[in-house]
Amino acid sequence: MAAGGAGFLRLQAWLPIPSLRAINIYPHPRGDGSVDLVDAGMYTARCVHDIIRGLRAAGLDPCRIERIVVTHFHVDHLTGAAILAEATGAEVLLGRGELELVLSTGDPAPFIEAALKLFAENGMPREEIDLIRRSHPAMRAIEAYKALSKLDLKPLSEGDTVRVGERTYRVAEMPGHTPGHIALIEEGEAYAFTGDLVLQGITPHVTLHDPDTDPLGDYMASLERLAGLGLRLALPGHREPIEDPAGRAREILEHHRQRLDEVHSILEKHGEATGYQVAREVRWRVRYTTWDEYPPAERFFAMGEALAHLRRLEVEGRAERVERGGLTLWRPL
Repeated sequence: MAAGGAGFLRLQAWLPIPSLRAINIYPHPRGDGSVDLVDAGMYTARCVHDIIRGLRAAGLDPCRIERIVVTHFHVDHLTGAAILAEATGAEVLLGRGELELVLSTGDPAPFIEAALKLFAENGMPREEIDLIRRSHPAMRAIEAYKALSKLDLKPLSEGDTVRVGERTYRVAEMPGHTPGHIALIEEGEAYAFTGDLVLQGITPHVTLHDPDTDPLGDYMASLERLAGLGLRLALPGHREPIEDPAGRAREILEHHRQRLDEVHSILEKHGEATGYQVAREVRWRVRYTTWDEYPPAERFFAMGEALAHLRRLEVEGRAERVERGGLTLWRPL
């Protein structure tokens, strides 16, 4: 357990995701000895055990969790609530967009399958898609999502206020990383719990799951909004607190502008290319030297990111889609 900035507690719970390693959980004590949490970790024994031990180390009773506010539906932020809420009766709140898109049926598979269908249409070989399907963390946590869908989940929308511990926060919808991602902004707008909107040292991934959406455009707009809030501190879902949220948001915006130019250059080099070709040629900031070294999860991220950037180029009028023989090709404009 460590200070999370602005006088907050932050505990880190283990994740079986090498690029992340841990998730930040932010406990908020109540005056009556109970406790609320921001984010809930992952549906694994080790992760939930870390949360329980961290609470006890801080002098808090894990059996008295009253409320869990979740920033977004990803497996490492939400699915631990299936265990914690079952054990304690805590209420679970998250963005309305996540409830409408993913948790209305209690099954993340349609969301993942929609992305994999796009991958196939954009040239990813079937054997790679099958490998991703078998190993994707969300597909291995379907029981947790089903359990959560049976709870009386509370939706949070733009402008709502929510009490967490002894503090009140304003809900800001910040889509892009997921369609219903939210941030919790302190009343005086000095700090916020920002989930995976901005992270230190790495850029949160953005995946295209519907060809008619523009998640990267949504994400860049969310970053612009964050940069304009004047926050002094962002308390993120992973890694360390961010003392210059506006500066970090602008750094990530510039990263994506450069990535858009890189993807456009790849299209210009080929004349036209599939999304899979683009994903293999982008200079991702990873330790792998060849595509064959990428684990399945990293291939999912790379392919989804490539398609999100191609779609953004299309929205900006810098690329167009061409359908040929059941395959989607992309041309530069």
